[in-house]
Amino acid sequence: MMEWYQIISYLLTNGLRLILGLYLVSKLLDFSLEKKIFLLSALGGCLITVFQIAAVPITGILAAEIMVVSAIAWYHRREQLRLCFFLIFFYEVGVALWDFLLSAGLGVLFHSEGFIDPNEPEFLIGIWLVRLLILAIATMLGKQRQRPAGAMRLASIIVILGLFGAVTLSQQTILPINEDQVGTWIILALILMFAILFYRVNRQREMELELAKLKQDQAEILERDYQALRRTYADNARLYHDLHNHIEAIYQCLTQGDIQEAVQYCEELRTPVREISQTVWTGDKAIDYLISSKMTLAGQEYIRTRIKIEYPRNTNIRSVDLTTILGNLLDNALEAAETAPDHLRFLYLTIRRINAMLIIKVENGYGEVPIRENGKWLTSKMDKAFHGWGLKSVQTAAERYDGAINTEYADGIFKTVVTLSFQPIKTE
Repeated sequence: MMEWYQIISYLLTNGLRLILGLYLVSKLLDFSLEKKIFLLSALGGCLITVFQIAAVPITGILAAEIMVVSAIAWYHRREQLRLCFFLIFFYEVGVALWDFLLSAGLGVLFHSEGFIDPNEPEFLIGIWLVRLLILAIATMLGKQRQRPAGAMRLASIIVILGLFGAVTLSQQTILPINEDQVGTWIILALILMFAILFYRVNRQREMELELAKLKQDQAEILERDYQALRRTYADNARLYHDLHNHIEAIYQCLTQGDIQEAVQYCEELRTPVREISQTVWTGDKAIDYLISSKMTLAGQEYIRTRIKIEYPRNTNIRSVDLTTILGNLLDNALEAAETAPDHLRFLYLTIRRINAMLIIKVENGYGEVPIRENGKWLTSKMDKAFHGWGLKSVQTAAERYDGAINTEYADGIFKTVVTLSFQPIKTE
């Protein structure tokens, strides 16, 4: 029968183990934990403690912990159930490995078998040291805001140290540790190393697939804008080709005194001209046309527009990247403004240069409150599998120039600000 202090200690350590496991998984899978998750983790810790009091075998206890944490992680990442289970399983194996290593290491250091005997109070010292170590790692990751790649590098170092520790323990003669037990932990440490390698390779593959998808989206955007430009200029070319016929038609209307028909005829002729005449000059023809065409579309939907541009000449910012950024931002803004009430039907574009920084700001009205989950805006389109890539494309293009994207929503107004660092290019 466990002593009261052992029960309290296991309650605390089990709860802490689950909470820290969830936190580390949230860092790897990039999602935020809700407050109620901590309550569920505490309840899970109580359940695990009950199993320990009932003398359930260690394999059963580990299975219960894995199921509890996997269920909570699955709540946030339902589409990544297998990955959640994979991470939690090897997290539990890693914690159990270090529980064994620190307990056995303390036993060797102090020449005491009490550190490896679950019935002795010294056994809890190793357990608490492992929990404090995990807490320190979680705190460090939280302060430095490391990305999953940084967390995985740290995990690789810990597993390598664990393998080294298990091999070292196999050579000691102070404690009567079963050789099969040590051998099992060495094998598990090796499996952990291969698991981390597999995970990193898989993540790299996912990143490459996502990058390929972003490039495909960029190509589609460029092709769409190119085709629109080609159609506009084709219409304009036909207009000038038939100019003498149009002049004759207008002349006949005027000579016959039919001024209203002449005005109507001129209005019809102006349509293709207006599509390319409202140009905002940045020095880049593709960007100028892109902005002009989007503002023309806004005018057709009775969306108020305002443009302020201070664009630096001769920089290392590629036209294709700036087109990707502006194309996606303006498309999103147009779609949102179309749903807005009359007083919020606006789209404002501002491009400013501040020293070696280019600031792109797009503001627009929004008819609905956008959905934000885990720090990310969710697409309102029905086919979510093929949408929602716009801001990802913007983020990818901005990162090429050490840039960042920030979004805000308040009082029916959505604002997106993209910052880019540029370098001037000298011209002869």
